[in-house]
Amino acid sequence: MHEVWRDDLRALLRRVSEVRGLSDRSEAPTALAPGDGEALMHTLRELADDLERSHRRLIEANIQLVSLREVASSLVGRLDHGDTTKTVTRYLTRAFAFDDAFLLLLDRENARLTGTWTHRSGDHEHSDVLEIPLLGGQGALARSLWLNRTVVQRAPRHHVPAALPHGHPLQDVFHEIGHLICVPLQRSHPVAPATEAHELCGARCILGDAALFAPPPPPDDQGWTAEREERQHHCLRCDLMPVLGVIGMARRVAVAPDDGRDVALLESIALSVAPVVENARLFEELRRSQRFGEHVRDSMTSALVAVNMKGDVLSFNRAAEELLGFTEAEAMGQPFGALFGPDADALVRAALEHGRTVRREETVLRARDGAPTPVSFTTSLLREDRRSVYGVVATFVDLAPIKRAEEEARRLDRLAALGRFTSSVAHEIRNPLAGIGAGVQYLERSMPFQDPQRENLDFIQNEIRRLDRILQDLFDITHPRGLRLDPAPLVDTVKRAVQCVQGLADERGVVLRQAVAPRTPAVPHDADQMEQVFINLVKNAIENSPAGGTVQVSIERAGPPRAAGRQERLRTLIPAVRVRVEDQGTGIAPENLKRVFEPFFTTKPKGSGLGLYISHDIVKRHGGAVTIQSEEGRGTTITVELPLEPSGGNP
Repeated sequence: MHEVWRDDLRALLRRVSEVRGLSDRSEAPTALAPGDGEALMHTLRELADDLERSHRRLIEANIQLVSLREVASSLVGRLDHGDTTKTVTRYLTRAFAFDDAFLLLLDRENARLTGTWTHRSGDHEHSDVLEIPLLGGQGALARSLWLNRTVVQRAPRHHVPAALPHGHPLQDVFHEIGHLICVPLQRSHPVAPATEAHELCGARCILGDAALFAPPPPPDDQGWTAEREERQHHCLRCDLMPVLGVIGMARRVAVAPDDGRDVALLESIALSVAPVVENARLFEELRRSQRFGEHVRDSMTSALVAVNMKGDVLSFNRAAEELLGFTEAEAMGQPFGALFGPDADALVRAALEHGRTVRREETVLRARDGAPTPVSFTTSLLREDRRSVYGVVATFVDLAPIKRAEEEARRLDRLAALGRFTSSVAHEIRNPLAGIGAGVQYLERSMPFQDPQRENLDFIQNEIRRLDRILQDLFDITHPRGLRLDPAPLVDTVKRAVQCVQGLADERGVVLRQAVAPRTPAVPHDADQMEQVFINLVKNAIENSPAGGTVQVSIERAGPPRAAGRQERLRTLIPAVRVRVEDQGTGIAPENLKRVFEPFFTTKPKGSGLGLYISHDIVKRHGGAVTIQSEEGRGTTITVELPLEPSGGNP
């Protein structure tokens, strides 16, 4: 063999010995004679075996890393970080035979690392929650984050990985650790080296600053701690913060450390896990942003509907659901006009096709039950980032309460005017009426019993009494008597009212029937005023019934509501007793149903239009409610509900 080749072969064999000395197979001879062919072949065969084992370990590690990436990726959609970190650390202890493994994620808002530490004890595996405060940077785990580099700790028993609260289950585990490796998880965007960290966000950045853990000697240490924590707060708030958390492993005292291999393996694991953690963080931030938008949308007191350029519904908030009766699932993707009627659809189409928006324009929407709903309607164009229009946002406010308030104000104005009229005029009217009545009585006494003119005198007397009743009704409206609420069976009050109108029923040939449900409780009520209410209701039912018809009066405890209206549901949540008066008359025309409780509204030739108004007012002051159901040609049902508690309803 040529001498030059011998020198090259000797150098190559020395390099082989050095490389093999890095592994656990350093028992091979370190010096071989270049002419010893048999020893040379033996060495080459061992090198081939080592290469094969290295390739197998590399393939196995790659498979494990791919599996780890898949396990971590499957957890991206989870919102519970505890489950995510627990699953990853358990996989590390099983797949890579680590005695201990930990994954801690950065909680910037609370300035801490939080996650899971999993440790094996024989065949048993335990996972514990671990939270580490970052301000101050005590322990190897926090130090790895602030230094932004891998930290290897070979004496954890003397320098604990992190300060733990008293009684924490990991205290005993920390005492058994022989060496620990902690690697920071890096974000995917490029980050300047630690020596150039100030170029990231300015002079307040302390990442990679080793002086963070080396306080100056007195007196220069004054204010150093406060300055350090203020700069740490600055880094935690910074959008350029490159660290997502830390991942690491530990081995027990009995295991001989192999830092080089473990560090390389753990840094490879960190490179695989970091993108998944970052994606999970971005996914969570996206979900949080979406939930925040949903909370804002559903917390709006104004109803909101967004539509695309075709007019199909894109968004439908909770206020819109409550106002119109549609659920979001029912409204999504449906044409706006088909759901809510043509009036508002015309305003939406004007915005979509011509860009004409409106502001607080009064219009009518159609609710789920077909009822018209007056609203104050506002439209605005829905634009994307480049200001291109891709839809319309419509917001609207229910005007029904406002209209009811306006109507109530008008009613109170009418009552005030009526009260002034009653106070100033009624006395002047009653005095002449009294004189006329006295004169008629005098004429009646002086007139022969068989005189045909007595009929005219009776008519005058009836008209005088009718005028007096109208005046009394006016006084009852403008000067309502106070209530004397005494718990008593409502059936007694109803029976007295029925007895008072029995003569009218007999005269008209109408049958009165009563039905009382068993165990109907007593109701606090003013017996005299409620008797007046039931007299008015039964009398109206008799007058509207044909000869031979029946008027049914039923008394029962109020059950679940039959109607789906919100006010009906709220009202029947209060325990109450219900009185229902049903007739078989001609019914009430639909256009008159909304006006039956208005003062002076009547369809009777000689009616005053005050009976139902006064009855409604008395029931309302009891905290109850009066409702009417009627259909032309099929009769009318009036229902009175009185609460079992005096304060159970509206005053």
